[in-house]
Amino acid sequence: GSANVSSMSYTLPLPCGCTAYVSCWPDTGVAHTRVIEFRGASCRVRTHDRGRRVYLWELLPEATAQAEFAVPAALDRSGNDASAAR
Repeated sequence: GSANVSSMSYTLPLPCGCTAYVSCWPDTGVAHTRVIEFRGASCRVRTHDRGRRVYLWELLPEATAQAEFAVPAALDRSGNDASAAR
């Protein structure tokens, strides 16, 4: 059959102003590689050179990337009773 070119790759605008090219597996459409296609005029990320690989975690919004993740006391499996410390 004919390949669906639209599911094999696409471009993705990044918050910094750059554009990433995303390549997907043709059989599944799942992304496997992301590279900088165009550097944005206002991009301040020194490593955003054309052709450089972009990892998935680099696509997260800035607020999410800097958030501190705490384990709620109810999910603490360390064996310490969090309520006993109060």
